[in-house]
This record gives sequence, C-alpha cells and structure tokens, in this order.
Amino acid sequence: RQWRKSLPVDANGSVLLNLETAMELALLHSREFQQQKEALYLSALDVTYERFQLGPVPFAGVSGQVSQQVDEDTSDFQSRAKAGFRGIAGRGTSWVVSLANRLSIELSGGDVEVGGSLANLTLTQPLLRGASRRIYLEKLTQSERSLLADARSLEQFRQGFFLHVVLGSNPAYSVGGSGNISPISPPSTGVSGFLGLVQELQRIRNQEANVAKLNDSLLQLEAAFEAGRIGSRLQVDQARQALFNGQSRLLAAKSSFANRQDGYKLFLGLPPDLSMQVMDDYVESFRLSDPELVRLQDEVNNILSSVRNPDEVSTIESLRSYFDQIIGMQIRTELSMDNLRADFSKFEQVLPLRKKGFASLRKRSDLKELGMGEDTFRDRDLDNLMEELNSTINGVSSSFRVFYQSLDQWNDESESLPVDINRGRLSVLLNGFSGTLLELSLVKASARLESIIMEEILISPKDSTEIASSCRMDWKNNRATLVNVWRKADLAKEDLKSDLDLVLSGDLGSDSMGAGQFESDESRIRVGIELDTPLSKVRERNRYKASLLRYQQARRSYIAYEDSVLRAFRAHQRLAKLFQLNFELSRAAVRGAIAQVDLARMRLDEPPQPGRNAQFGATTARDLVNALNDLLDASNSFVEVWIGFEAMRMRYAYDLGTMQLSDEGIWLDTAQ
Repeated sequence: RQWRKSLPVDANGSVLLNLETAMELALLHSREFQQQKEALYLSALDVTYERFQLGPVPFAGVSGQVSQQVDEDTSDFQSRAKAGFRGIAGRGTSWVVSLANRLSIELSGGDVEVGGSLANLTLTQPLLRGASRRIYLEKLTQSERSLLADARSLEQFRQGFFLHVVLGSNPAYSVGGSGNISPISPPSTGVSGFLGLVQELQRIRNQEANVAKLNDSLLQLEAAFEAGRIGSRLQVDQARQALFNGQSRLLAAKSSFANRQDGYKLFLGLPPDLSMQVMDDYVESFRLSDPELVRLQDEVNNILSSVRNPDEVSTIESLRSYFDQIIGMQIRTELSMDNLRADFSKFEQVLPLRKKGFASLRKRSDLKELGMGEDTFRDRDLDNLMEELNSTINGVSSSFRVFYQSLDQWNDESESLPVDINRGRLSVLLNGFSGTLLELSLVKASARLESIIMEEILISPKDSTEIASSCRMDWKNNRATLVNVWRKADLAKEDLKSDLDLVLSGDLGSDSMGAGQFESDESRIRVGIELDTPLSKVRERNRYKASLLRYQQARRSYIAYEDSVLRAFRAHQRLAKLFQLNFELSRAAVRGAIAQVDLARMRLDEPPQPGRNAQFGATTARDLVNALNDLLDASNSFVEVWIGFEAMRMRYAYDLGTMQLSDEGIWLDTAQ
C-alpha cells in the first residue's frame, strides 16, 4: 500500500505517535471527519439548485405523431417543437417566454411543410398569497441559512474533533443535523483518546519503576537474611511475592495498553496491525521515575544477583568483568545526577509561583470543611523542602564518590584476596550502590514533583456565559434555528390568504406557410384575473396554530440550552477549584509515599546497635512493600489529576467558543 510510505515512521517502521501526528493522521484518515466535510458539500449543492431555480431556466420539448385515415393510403408525420425560458422576478412575478413551431411531412409524397410558429410571453403577478419578495425567495434564503449553519457546525466539529482525538469524546453535533435545539452535556473528568494512551503509558512507566524497586528491595532483604538480620524467611517470601504481583500487573497493563492502542488506530482510520509507538513527551515533567535510571537499576540488580551466585562467578576474572561493567556505569550515574540538579534548579525557579499558589489555597473557605487550617499550605514548608532536597542531593553525590573510591580499592586489593572474600566484598559494595540508586530515584522523583506547577484558572460562570453567547457556533445556530421556526410560522400565516393573480399573456404568430414570419393579425394579448378561494381554510389554520406551538417549544428549548451552558460553566468552576486542591493534595501524597519508602529503605541500611538485637522487625518487608505500592498509587493519582485538569482546560476553551485551531487542527493554547 502506497499510503503507508507517507506515514512518519522510525527506523523500525513504527509510527511515532505524538499529539501533532495523531491529529494529522486523524484529519487525513478519519471516516467520521470526512463524512462531515461531505455533509457541508451536500448543503452547498442545495444552494446552487435553489439559485438555479430563480434564474432564467431554459426548457425545450419535442412531440411527434404519425396519422393515417381509414381507407386511405397516405399518411402524415407531424411534430411540434417548443423552447423558451421561465423564471421569477420582482414581487413574486413568474414569467414564461416560449417559441413553438410545427413540422409536417407527407410520408407518401415527401412534401414538407414548416409553419405555425408562435411566440408567447406570459406574466403572472400574485396579489394576495405569495405577493412578496421574501415569500418567493424563502427556499433560497433557507438553503443559504442552512449552509451557513452547517459551516458553523463544521468549524465547531473541528474543535470537537480535536477533543475527540485528544480526550476521546466529541461534544459537537454533526453537520446537517436535525436543527433541534438541545442542551449541552456538562464537562466530564473521564479521559481516553491520545491523553488516555499517554496516561496509560505513564502508568506502565510507574509500574516498571515499581518492579525495579521491588526487585532491589528483594535483593536487600535476601542479603539481610543471609547476614542473619532477618530471622524469618517469610519476610523475604513476602517481598518476592510482591515482586511477582508487580510483574503480573505490569504484563496486564501492557496488554491493556496494546488493546487500547488498536482501538485508537481504528478511530484514526488506520489498520490495527500498523506498528505504532506512543510518544509521551506531553507528560515529560510527570515522569517521576527516570526510565534510564530504571534500566540502570535493573542492570545493577542483575549483576548483584550474578555476583552472589558462586556457581555463576567462581573466578577473579569473572568478578573483574562485572567490575568493568560497573565502572562503565559511572558516566550514566553522573548524567543522572546532572539531570537531578537540573530538576532541582527548576524547583528553585518555580518556587515563587509555588508560594503564590499556596497563598491562593490559603484563602479558600472550603479548606476548613476538610479540617485544614490556614497553616496547611505554608511558604516555609517549601523552603524546608528545598533545603532537605539540596542536602539529600549532596548526600547522594557523596555516596557515589565513596562507592567508586571503594570500588577502586576493591580492584587494587582483589589480587591478594580469595575469590569468596572478593565476591562478598563486591556484593556489599553493589548492594550499597543499588541502595544509592534507589535513593537517587526517590530524590529525583521529589525534585520533579516539587518543580511541577498548575496554573490557576479563575472561572466566572456569568462572564463565561456572556463570552460563549457571542463565540459559540452552536449558540449562533440555535438562535438561527429559533428564527427559522418563527419564519415557518410566518409562512404558515401567509397560507391563510386566498390566491388572487393578475395574468398578462401575449402571443405573436404566423400562418402555416410562413414559419417565423410573424404577422400582427395573427397575434393577440390577454389580461385576466385568477381567483381561487377555498370554501374552508381548516387545514391552513391548523398548520398555522401548530407552527405557533412549535415556536413556543423551540423558545423553551433555547432557554433550556442557555441554562445548560450556564450549568456547564458552573461545573467548570467547581472542577477548576477541585483540581487545584487535589493537585496539591496528590503532590503531598506522593511526597509522603516517597518519605515512607526512604524510611523503610534506611531501616535496611541501619548497622546493628551494640547491645541490642541486630535483627530487623517482623514487619520490615511488609512495610517496605506497602510503601512502594503506596508510592505507585500516589504517582498514578498525581498524573491522573494533572491530565484531568488539562482535559478540563481544553473542554473549557471549547465551551467558551474561543478555541482557536491551527491549520493542522492543533489547539493554539494561548495560556502557555
């Protein structure tokens, strides 16, 4: 298929799907969007036909017959031809101009006779019913109004189609709908579409990071068990079971994502077997877990498992091969530290905005309903967070320096020590290195967490409704629909009048032997009046009363539409406040979960105290596993709140009618 060659693909032949690519593919391949453009084209065809009907319309006709009298051998062929123009002008005046001619052929003798020409002009002027320019132009006017309404509908459908591509639902009506005035649906917090794929992909990223942390925790617990600091194998088995459950959920999430991706391909108009890779750059700042760091943790854990296995590592050369791999990771760890410092620097930059957001939250009255006081969101809490992060970053950097110094020392002393001792010393070093990587991932998540801001949206339902009344395309169409219903009522009132027409007709003819040679004695002029007064107007009266009722129904529907728009903006106002508060609460939940994981991890690194029981508590493994799972849930909720807020912002711009799209169909977000 040639069209596949035009798709944006990578070296592996996979379509790289970001927001721009998704919109481009949808506009090109979506069956639904193509159908809407075709509906507008069909509406334009109606206008061209009505305009044609009002102009000079040509007509022509020919009739012929062969006749033969009984008991005679001769037969004649006679034909009549008629051509002309007809149209409407002035105050509903209809006119017809025609020219007729007769042709006679005697079939037995071959004589041909052409003649009997007749030129005619007929004018009919209504005096009562239909005696108005507006009346006879009504069909054209209505088709033009319908075309304008469909053009507005297509523009609004483009806006709704963007929401469909990004959020998975289109609140716009189709082009060429029934013309009924219907209330709009309130905004929804559910998200699918492209953002749904991105959210699902971020969940997978979080789950992968969770599996890496569970694997690291399992190795630390196994090391503690071997060192005698865990008295029961049960805690190790609990950690292993949690790892298996995490891996199972990861596989299920990937399978669900693949199914969801296939459905999205069909929506875009693409075959489901097309290879596609979703690019999650849209939530780059919400990647609390660095994928590169996750891969680094997995590699270190695999090396640590191999080093601990005597059957797999039995010589000093094999230990040195792993030593070389760890040394090769130094550049990657330094790069991760540089990225961490960049995230921390961003936190410093947005700190004034964070404090401004806290000040706005402190002014809210609904905090007291949640049992929160004015000291809940304090500026000094942010300052303390910055100091703690800076201290932790310095501590992690110092741990890496100490590790690589110790690793070099191990390398220098490895020749003089037995393999088992080297293996044990390297295992201890790698176990500490793995813990430092875990700490790095946690502090990196903290720095990114604190550097994310949510712009506050102040929504006034009353002001938003006034803007929407002049900007929303469907609002304009609904006003036009109400006027259309009134126009139909006015037309029904016109039908109550009687038909009274003034008719003027003139003929100019010729004799049968002089075709086209018109003579005055063969011409005539007729003037008359045609009056048609039905004995009853019950049907017309009922139609008029029904049209008045339909107008009142349309008026009530229009008022209900206005109320539904106001309701939608009130819902937007509530959602904006809810998302702003939930965003900070979710951030606090992630912050608390990170602290729990850090405390549980530090408990495993605590050296035995002299004179005390060196074993860990009976719930150490369970506490660590629960803390990691809580961190996973909190991270997912944090992303979900932000994506819900982004969906609300897009829907709010659509409901206002101020959503501007680029030529590529992408929302031009003026707030960014």
